[in-house]
Amino acid sequence: MISVQIIYRVLGYAGLIPFVIPAYLVVAGSAHADLSVAIAGAYAFGIICFLTGSWWGMALTSGHRAPLLMSNLYFLVAFFIFLFALPWWPLASAVLLIGIFVAELNTHLFPEFPALYRKMRTTLTLVASISMLAVHLFR
Repeated sequence: MISVQIIYRVLGYAGLIPFVIPAYLVVAGSAHADLSVAIAGAYAFGIICFLTGSWWGMALTSGHRAPLLMSNLYFLVAFFIFLFALPWWPLASAVLLIGIFVAELNTHLFPEFPALYRKMRTTLTLVASISMLAVHLFR
């Protein structure tokens, strides 16, 4: 049977594909750059919603209200930038992804994550954020 650790590693690193390939296509000046920007942007929005949505479960088990409020704040900021300031979305999503990561690792509001997960999340966050920054700078 496949362990949970293998599954979350595979899913985590495979989840970088919709960040990395669009960034590569944009930087390379592909004819598909516009579609790549749209794919990366929508995917980044989905990941931000996914990550902050998980804070609800953490808040319910910890009894802290702040993660609930922070998750809604992150969502609303992401939603309104995605909706009304789309040209700035790749840059904003890079910043939001890093902000989510920093909030999870540096506050007492969230549980201590295992070292293996922290290492993986560091890599995922950096690669996703750098990809979105590349999309912003080279489109």
